[in-house]
Amino acid sequence: MSEKWNEYYTESQLRKLQTIELELLREFIRICNELKIQYIVYGGTLLGTEKYKGFIPWDDDIDVALPRRDYGRFISEAEKIVSKEYYLQTPYNCKKSPFPYTKLRKHGTKYIDYTNRNVDIESGVYIDIYPIDRIPDDEPLRRNQFACVRRWILIYVCRQVPLYDRKSSSVGGKMKNVAKWIVCHVLKVLPQSYCIKKIDRYMTRYNHLGESRYAALNSPNYENIYEDLYPLKKAVFEGIDVNIPFDYKEHLKRRYGDYSELPSEEKRYGHVPYIIDLGE
Repeated sequence: MSEKWNEYYTESQLRKLQTIELELLREFIRICNELKIQYIVYGGTLLGTEKYKGFIPWDDDIDVALPRRDYGRFISEAEKIVSKEYYLQTPYNCKKSPFPYTKLRKHGTKYIDYTNRNVDIESGVYIDIYPIDRIPDDEPLRRNQFACVRRWILIYVCRQVPLYDRKSSSVGGKMKNVAKWIVCHVLKVLPQSYCIKKIDRYMTRYNHLGESRYAALNSPNYENIYEDLYPLKKAVFEGIDVNIPFDYKEHLKRRYGDYSELPSEEKRYGHVPYIIDLGE
């Protein structure tokens, strides 16, 4: 059996995609250094840093995250100093974006995954940039916050994406897609900016209380928690010095379980590209 990612990319395509993403990572770090703000590598990129000192072999994206205050500064100031080859896309400067977080993209390329094939936005190859917020030490409050954030992210995505499911030939599947299409258009009564404000409000509701735990709440994984985020540590990702959380091993265990084990071959893939143009 071949690894699943081979269905979507040739080996040279995947390596070229990763090379462009490394360009974007270097540009992101340059901007953070210039603005004197903190960041960490996050998600699969943190896992790859720990296991491979680089990309998980089949991974096709890079994830980074910033504490909320630094995230706000990055959004407001990075556009002024980003190199001309790249551009910043946020739900604040791109009202059609289906992403309630930020992407740093490269001009002259295109990467559209199947889920967002009907979304009319500029879609260069990207890295994902997430905010990190404080979360309650009290677990019932923490679960409530997580549920509220997930609810509003779902509302936002349904509002923004005309059809976010796979095509179906069955009657039941077609009816389900029609229902989702109707829901999407009904949700258009909610302004895009209103939905983003609701997401941000729930994400940031505990930031002023000095709680000890942190999370990047865009993740659908409840265990995506940092018990001891600081002080940040240094590590290497594909030869690039990067920041990682202080409790990175405990964080990875909570999120991924026993990450020493490889997933089965049918699970070794990242996204499902619909259009890919690497500027060749």
